[in-house]
Amino acid sequence: MKPLGLGYQKIDICPNFFMLYYLKNRELIECRICGLACYKLITDRGRTFIAYRKLRYFSITPGLQRLFILPKTVEHMTWNHSYDAVDGVIAHPFDGEG
Repeated sequence: MKPLGLGYQKIDICPNFFMLYYLKNRELIECRICGLACYKLITDRGRTFIAYRKLRYFSITPGLQRLFILPKTVEHMTWNHSYDAVDGVIAHPFDGEG
């Protein structure tokens, strides 16, 4: 994904998916809700903590920026904004009653 300019951020999470160890919770070593430890201790490489589970966060902004680079894609992405509906004619599901 990085060669495409679409990197991601790894965030440690609770083994039971209750909380993220992110921002102010980054320094915690056990879950506030279930009490399970987030990290397993590996002693063969010194004192290393490895998370049981990780979340990979993909930001939507770079992906949308890449979509809007090509003029043809921009035309399709902005169609609803520039579309003029004719009363009584359904040319697209967008014209139906909501």
